[in-house]
Amino acid sequence: MIKLVDIYRTSNLSKYGLFLFVVLLVFVVAGPLLIPRFHGKISNQQIANINGNHFKYNDEPQVSQFLQSIKSHNGYLVLGTSESGDIASGNYYNFLNNDTDITPRFSVLSGAGRTCGMHIPMFLNHRDESRGLKVIYLINPAYWRANLCVTNKEYLTRYLNYNMCRNMTLSDEERAQFSFPIDAFSERLNIFERLLLSIDYGFRNLRKCYFQDLRYHLNPRLYDNKFNYIPDDKVSLTNYEKFGEINTDEIDTVWNMIYSYTHQGWFRPVNETNENRTSELRAFIAVCKALGIKCTFILGPYNERFINNYSPEALAGYQRLAQNTKELLITEDVDYIDANDISAAPGAFVDHQHHSSYGAYLLYLKIKEHIHEAENN
Repeated sequence: MIKLVDIYRTSNLSKYGLFLFVVLLVFVVAGPLLIPRFHGKISNQQIANINGNHFKYNDEPQVSQFLQSIKSHNGYLVLGTSESGDIASGNYYNFLNNDTDITPRFSVLSGAGRTCGMHIPMFLNHRDESRGLKVIYLINPAYWRANLCVTNKEYLTRYLNYNMCRNMTLSDEERAQFSFPIDAFSERLNIFERLLLSIDYGFRNLRKCYFQDLRYHLNPRLYDNKFNYIPDDKVSLTNYEKFGEINTDEIDTVWNMIYSYTHQGWFRPVNETNENRTSELRAFIAVCKALGIKCTFILGPYNERFINNYSPEALAGYQRLAQNTKELLITEDVDYIDANDISAAPGAFVDHQHHSSYGAYLLYLKIKEHIHEAENN
């Protein structure tokens, strides 16, 4: 019997260390070869959203099933930035999902900095599932402002993995059209950051056979429980606090911000010389056309009342941006909703850029009208 003190001898530590290294190596190499990929079944409901890591690393079959669930229910995928996140009193897609006059349901992928280019890899990696998919993308003019118009490395690495983007199979013609965010990664990351992200991607793929495939084979119910589904039952829209009303107890309608807001200095004017966000939007439109994605673009509002009070000289830049973006959508001959008139609506915002639940209500009305018009044509 080996004594504990013997284990800590240098010669024995070397032997045991080598043994453990060999065992670990066998597990790492044998796992992907011996453990079959898990292709589990999911509930017959539309998936509301998908885990950020599944999106980031293009996990299968999760991403494919997410897109398929939307298509099979004739639903919509809503894409947006922080304005399309959770709002306590309800956001526009909450109202759409619970309106008894609207049949389709609305899944959501949103987050700060999650502009349209972030979704290009998902669509290109899932061409069959994307073909015919109905999408709504809210164009937030805030991302043309001076401090957000450039590609943000933090946002890129939050939502995407460098290797996942680099490994996309594209023809030379496609690469010329859909260069974002592949080029963005190349430009913003140094060689050491690329190496670290590549190692992260490789190790995660090796671990996946144990932490996902084997785990779900042993307990398939865990797989389905990982998804968030849109409930079949709808709740009354009147359950949302002050539905369709301006919350004057909290919102200063002169400035169009909540009374407690103290970060007015975060506002920035539009950078009218930087074409990064416009190029990104063009690339996204090109992807939608190439893959047959039925995308409706929302020309999102900006907080006109706040700008008029805080920095009136910046208003003309936002107005020109709205007009130029609208002309781009018309030139590209895409389906769009003009929500620019919400910019001046009292009570529509809570700060210098994010809409309120009342602003979401105004967006909901426009989308509902657009959907009904599309169904009747």
